[in-house]
Amino acid sequence: MIIEFISAILIATGSLFMLIASIGILKLPDFYTRMSAITKASTLGLGLVLLGISIHFDQIGVFAKSFIIITFLLLTNPIGAHAIARAAYKQKIKYSDSTIIDELQALYLKANELELAWLNNKNNTEIAEELVCAIIQLPASHGGSFSKALDIAREITKVDFATGYRITGNIYSKMGKFEKAEKYLKQACEACMFSPKASFALVNFYVENKLPNRALNVIEDAMKQHPENLEFPLKAIHIAFDFEVSNKFAIECCNRIIEQSHAAPSEYLLQASSFKRFFVERSMGK
Repeated sequence: MIIEFISAILIATGSLFMLIASIGILKLPDFYTRMSAITKASTLGLGLVLLGISIHFDQIGVFAKSFIIITFLLLTNPIGAHAIARAAYKQKIKYSDSTIIDELQALYLKANELELAWLNNKNNTEIAEELVCAIIQLPASHGGSFSKALDIAREITKVDFATGYRITGNIYSKMGKFEKAEKYLKQACEACMFSPKASFALVNFYVENKLPNRALNVIEDAMKQHPENLEFPLKAIHIAFDFEVSNKFAIECCNRIIEQSHAAPSEYLLQASSFKRFFVERSMGK
């Protein structure tokens, strides 16, 4: 009795979702919102109906078939909807009048403006760096290209070694090429004596790749070059806390911030004091 009740609830709920999807196709204002309705609501609805049917029949064969169909739906429907929506966007299918934001078009226009500005002044590394970031975010259909971004980075290197190496390293990082990214980011740090921008780029790269000890080594080198900069020890404290490594170095960083209380922001002092207590207790095994 209970199984039949659960089965009926699932089938009824699934049918309701499919009804909502059908209403959405008729009532929603444009192609994109209608496709969203039919993809999400119908997938959930059909999944619930299949689950209810498998519970009703209570057979391994029915369960297995329902599981395979539901898995197939969950894997293919979102991908198919994305591909269709992308094709529609490329064909410039119109939006509803209530659609006021087109982030991809805005990014595309921004990239074009930045490219024109950079071509007029190739010595401006800030514009070039912003252009590279925009190009990396764009899909290939709108001019996004890692090779183009690398070409711009090479041009930047002619003007400023450190900035060019850093941008090149970031591009290779986005491409998933660890060794090349690490090589260029290290060169950027060496070229500018571990400036904050270059150092944090390498540190964040190591953190993203779950290499906290390497990140802390970079911070230690940067602190030797810039002992007055309190952002380095604060970053080290957070890395040591997140990855549970290097209690000793973390305590040293806390002490450095506390010792410079006359120059440190109150927020930095508060964090250093709180974290120092935590690291001391952790080093004592508490």
